[in-house]
Amino acid sequence: MEHIYNWYMRCYPQDISDKTNLYTAIQTNAAYQGLKHPVKKTEDGKFLPDFSHRYMTEDIPFGLVVIRGIAEIMGIETPNIDKVLTWSQQQMGKEYLVDKKLQGKDISTSRAPQSYGFTTIESIL
Repeated sequence: MEHIYNWYMRCYPQDISDKTNLYTAIQTNAAYQGLKHPVKKTEDGKFLPDFSHRYMTEDIPFGLVVIRGIAEIMGIETPNIDKVLTWSQQQMGKEYLVDKKLQGKDISTSRAPQSYGFTTIESIL
């Protein structure tokens, strides 16, 4: 398994200006410059993320839920993914992760292996 820092170094060798560590690599990655998450202005003049934007509506069910689903099948615990997924699904009004398993009512709208009936390594192979 490749460490994420090494992945960044391999995928963005020319884009990262400070390769000191993972934090500085992400912060100085030119490929990410200018990317912003859309926000909505609230009645009190503050701003909140737009949870209906594709960063949430696509990246969660077609990215993070898939990764979580594969980890579940492999028997790998994902406490940080679970925290992000639990928060995200609450913001989006979706339900993927329930009782630490991908068994929520919206799992069929994701691309997780579980949405296709794959729940074991044997069923994938």
